[in-house]
Amino acid sequence: MKLIGITPRVLTEEGVQKQFVNTRYLRPLQKRHLNTIMLTMDNPDLEAILALCDGFLITGGADIDPKYYHETNEGQSHDCLIGLDEVDRLVVEYAKKHQLPVLGICRGHQAINVFLGGSLHQDVGNNHRNIKDNHKVTTQKNQLLPFEDEILVNSYHHQTVKTLAPKLKAIAYHLDGTIEAFIHEELPIIGIQWHPEIIIDEKESQIIFDKFAELVHQK
Repeated sequence: MKLIGITPRVLTEEGVQKQFVNTRYLRPLQKRHLNTIMLTMDNPDLEAILALCDGFLITGGADIDPKYYHETNEGQSHDCLIGLDEVDRLVVEYAKKHQLPVLGICRGHQAINVFLGGSLHQDVGNNHRNIKDNHKVTTQKNQLLPFEDEILVNSYHHQTVKTLAPKLKAIAYHLDGTIEAFIHEELPIIGIQWHPEIIIDEKESQIIFDKFAELVHQK
């Protein structure tokens, strides 16, 4: 079976740092006959682990340190963790070099953009936070994800893509112009700003995970 490397979420509780992956990310992959491995921080040779993988899922989580897109943090970016940023950076760079499939969700969508050369709005306020099911998105025809022209998604973020990285193509927009999804023009890379794993029974979520699995199995 193919193996997917998944980046962790990091929480500190009672002084103890925990790295974990939500099972909502695991089930859609396992259902599509994909094995999974968590890519923890501080591995002495992470690239050796990346070399075992056939594709990658970069998950949601805390904000990316804006130094990676040549900005300073004036308090708008929260809970930045360089160790996790470095995992995401290495994953994106390795996948690009070896032309491996990547699916980025929420923070993962932003990480792909940043580590391919794009930038972020550090804080867009509350208009995109904690919206469960009425976030309208318009889509564009593309070669990977055959969405309907308009879809309803959730939204749990306060940062968005500002400058799109070279060779990334936006394929979905919020009504306010926010880029909600993109694909790479040449590589098997997909970025989704919303959380399809939370609304996994929706048609759009099935399309996303079906295509990602297809790209992995083709490798």
